[in-house]
Amino acid sequence: MIDDPELPLRRIRRRRRRWPAIVGGVVVAILVAGAGGAGIWAANNPQHVLDRVTVWQFEPTGDVAGHVERLKLTEHGEYLYYASQPEVNSGEAFEASCPSRDEDFGILGCYRPAEKLIFIFDITDERLDGAEEVTAAHELLHAAWDRMDTDERDRLAVLLEAAFDALADDERFQARMEFYAKTEPGQHANELHSIIGTEVRELAPELEEYYERYFTDRSIVVGLHERSNTVLTQLRAEASALVEQLDALALEIEADYEAYTAGYERLNVDVDVFNARADRGDFDSSFAFNRERDALLSRQKALDALFTSIQDRKGQYDEMVIQLGEVDATLGELQRGLNIGSQEAADL
Repeated sequence: MIDDPELPLRRIRRRRRRWPAIVGGVVVAILVAGAGGAGIWAANNPQHVLDRVTVWQFEPTGDVAGHVERLKLTEHGEYLYYASQPEVNSGEAFEASCPSRDEDFGILGCYRPAEKLIFIFDITDERLDGAEEVTAAHELLHAAWDRMDTDERDRLAVLLEAAFDALADDERFQARMEFYAKTEPGQHANELHSIIGTEVRELAPELEEYYERYFTDRSIVVGLHERSNTVLTQLRAEASALVEQLDALALEIEADYEAYTAGYERLNVDVDVFNARADRGDFDSSFAFNRERDALLSRQKALDALFTSIQDRKGQYDEMVIQLGEVDATLGELQRGLNIGSQEAADL
């Protein structure tokens, strides 16, 4: 929350407490009917009038006020956020407000332009600290985009597209944008506006200056994103590395077991031949007999060592499977904490 008691939001909020709830309708009538230029301006800017009345009447919950404080929103950013009457909930209540449109993605928040409302999923897992605030910032920027005129959107779209091109090698980012292209057709620039503003650390000076309208220090927002995303990124990397190791070890074990089996088949044949020759008295000296016998025993010893190695590596494989299961279970917990079950996050 903004601490200065003289700022408009705080001053107006105190006045609201002395008036009945009907004040909203009264104020609209007074503003629109005002004399001279003020009345004309109000008539030409109805959304601004409605936003101001909404902010006057809106009482943020502790969670919502905490978003403003932690994101270090500017006065204008706080104003737009409260004008969108953000609501934090989970379960069926959240699903009713922000239904998922794709089985492969979950939703952490949504902005409903028709009603000018923001809904945010209640993220309670401490390991995901910061994710809820980043979602709030993401949806705030949707509210800002919704209120822009066409010229401003067109100007920003050029800058955002350049930032998008710079992320062409980021596969996860590209997958997200493909998701939005499917579920939000025609909203490419709008989604870029929210994602780039909250998640990309290095931006062109003109874009950085633009986002200063909403964030006193945008690096704080990006830092929260990186912090909340790190645990998932690390776990995904760990799971991917384990899968690669398991695949490689499985191929190695399989190849060695085939070699072990073939080797023992050949050894058994050679042992039968050796025994038959010994029975016929084919060896002309004990030295020749022992030399061939020792060679067969050496082959058997090597095959036995190979089998022991296979067993040891099979034990390692089984341990890694357990480890992968634990990583998957942790990922599952975190994903459920992000309202995505076993799916991939969308608005993070």
